[in-house]
Amino acid sequence: MEILNTKSLRKEIIDRLEGHDFTNKILLLSKNPSQEVNHYKEVILKRCKELGITYIDKVFEGESQEEILDYLSTFDKKDGFIILAPFGDKEDLSLLKEKINLKDLDSFTYKSLGKILDGDKKALPATARAVVSFMDHVRLDYKGKRVVIANNTNIIGRPLAMYLASKRASVTIINSLTNNPKDLIKNCDIFISAIGNAHFYDKNYFKCGQLLIDVGTSYKNGRIIGDIDSDSISDMDVKYLGSKNGIGSITTLTLVEGLIY
Repeated sequence: MEILNTKSLRKEIIDRLEGHDFTNKILLLSKNPSQEVNHYKEVILKRCKELGITYIDKVFEGESQEEILDYLSTFDKKDGFIILAPFGDKEDLSLLKEKINLKDLDSFTYKSLGKILDGDKKALPATARAVVSFMDHVRLDYKGKRVVIANNTNIIGRPLAMYLASKRASVTIINSLTNNPKDLIKNCDIFISAIGNAHFYDKNYFKCGQLLIDVGTSYKNGRIIGDIDSDSISDMDVKYLGSKNGIGSITTLTLVEGLIY
């Protein structure tokens, strides 16, 4: 097994961000935030402080979407925003998706989704963009490759699949209802997992020659554990990007990088 990492890409992004004079700001928008939302927000705020990026931490409570839009209309269109999900109590956010007209840092709006269909990498959500940036960084030609993605969310799996398909990859998304997932995974060239189920995939799912990108995170005994059982594939001829020095270490960098596009 060849263990890959994102260290050089991380340095490249940091150098680019540290050399930029940020005049626009980031709006972190949450509504009745959960503990997980607050934890993720703190990570983003820490990154903003490190890079000297002005931020606004706005927590909504009972405001309507019209009131939220009125609030956002007071900012410059060059300012970026991120909707921290879950936002509120499973409410329909279609009005916000249609009307927010700031820099979309995590592919929340319908406009961003349309750009992804057209193959615009900059429009991808942060995690999906980090995955693509890594593959581009190692000069992986995914045109014509068979890609399987274990994640069906609108922040990773679906937009990533749309983008890779626009670049002429053959993409399959699998979920808990997929028949014969083992066969699909074993016959692909690139496997990307983000299910958050510790060591769910072992060597029985894979074959030699594959690229395995593990985006999943689970916490066990104080450690971050990926979806792929890396010990079980240690003797296989595969390339493996795990959670250590992996996609997670560049996701927030990729997020704030959207401010300079």
